[in-house]
Amino acid sequence: MVAALWVWVGLQLSVEWGINPQYSYGWGVPWLALYLFWQRWKDRPAPGRAPSRLAGGGLIALLAASLLPIRLVQEANPDWRLVSIAAAVAVSALTLAVVAQAGGRAWARHFMVVAAFPLLAVPWPTPVENLLTQSLMRGVAAVAVEVVNWCGVPAVRFGNLIHLNNGVIGINEACSGVRSLQATFMAAVFLGELYRLGRQRRVWLVMLGGIVALWLNVVRTLVLTSAAIARGPDAIEAWHDPAGYLILGVAFAALWGLAVWLVPAPRVVRARDSGRSVAPPLPVTWLAGLCLWLVLIEVGTETWYRAHETRLGPRVTWTLRWPTKDAGFRFLPIEEEVRRVLRFSTGQAAAWRRDDGSVWSLFWFRWFPGRAAAQLARSHSPDICLPASGLKFLSAQGVQAVRLQGLTLSFQVSLYQMQGRPLAVFYCLWEDRPSARTGAAELDLLSRNSRFRAVAAGQRHLGQVVLEVAISGAPGVPQAVEALEGFLKDALEVERAAR
Repeated sequence: MVAALWVWVGLQLSVEWGINPQYSYGWGVPWLALYLFWQRWKDRPAPGRAPSRLAGGGLIALLAASLLPIRLVQEANPDWRLVSIAAAVAVSALTLAVVAQAGGRAWARHFMVVAAFPLLAVPWPTPVENLLTQSLMRGVAAVAVEVVNWCGVPAVRFGNLIHLNNGVIGINEACSGVRSLQATFMAAVFLGELYRLGRQRRVWLVMLGGIVALWLNVVRTLVLTSAAIARGPDAIEAWHDPAGYLILGVAFAALWGLAVWLVPAPRVVRARDSGRSVAPPLPVTWLAGLCLWLVLIEVGTETWYRAHETRLGPRVTWTLRWPTKDAGFRFLPIEEEVRRVLRFSTGQAAAWRRDDGSVWSLFWFRWFPGRAAAQLARSHSPDICLPASGLKFLSAQGVQAVRLQGLTLSFQVSLYQMQGRPLAVFYCLWEDRPSARTGAAELDLLSRNSRFRAVAAGQRHLGQVVLEVAISGAPGVPQAVEALEGFLKDALEVERAAR
């Protein structure tokens, strides 16, 4: 039953593991957790007094009941990391409750780290992740620039990017933050449990792991920078993956050495007599009932959404007519690395100059309906990528609704500074069936109210469209908004397709 619970969580997290390179290590976490469990099982203590059947069974029933609303919300919002965290925490607590019922507090303490270990494969909350990894990445780039300048090579840092005379380092991964940081923390916890380090020594190992990951990212950046200086920017692509794998291997080797060094003294672990539980464990009927409950959760979730999907109207989406006759219009190439990260179904980028002298850059991407569409569409946004690319954030200008041809496009408006000039940035996230999910009163698809409304409306796996427009040279934000509305009035092409 416990294995079924964690398989259920793993299936929900597998989408994030598959599309986000920072969490690809998650595929190995279940196997490492099984190995730790096997090691702990060999020297488990004798079972102690278990909680009463009423108290223990009541806690298990309460935790199991919480999985139903979590699953319903998760199906409509697979990109909502707080729901993924809630699901993993609930299953971890449920695992400990079952262990405590089987072996008492002694077993609960003995298996506590093993039960919590899979939580390390859960993506961090987006604000926390961005604040930590982006800040550290700027520090990595700053250190690398100083070292390069000491060596007599002129280099300048803009955000997470390093500008050299012959190219730019990090243009395709400016948004990704410090690589291998989360994987290093996972490895530190694993090694601390493997060698049964004390609490203080485990904390030291995790902290040292973070330092190792940070400095090895500096080394990796210096390797790529040296390759670009010696052989030109094209050499970065050839060195990119080998340097990443090498640094990751060195990080794990360094952590392993630190863990061995922190072991106070060799000790022989002897298996203990498992004995018999003082209090009777949960009846088989309880365990069978919990397994049946997991099946009912999946059946009920699927029934809820399918029942609503039969009543949904035609799918609504839109494309753009590109202003190919404007001065200097050109389609911008989208590099293969960007395509690999975003995995959009179709998309284009272009830049041009308008008659009023303003310079426009436009990016339009579309993801066809599917389970990973929402996560892919929302994995990168201007508030992450533009500062990482060297633009200075000035202010948020709120949400601007543009109503055209019966649709309401909601743009998050921000003001940035690029090379001393103001840059108005408009970002729109659209779902193919917006009528029941958004409207004049609900403009933000990522708000909590909108996410719960999607559950109530039975909307899931919708196609996604992202439109990002950057306007430089406009007299002000109001004029930029007016220009955007005029452009969309001529360029918007609405598509209504059958379900």
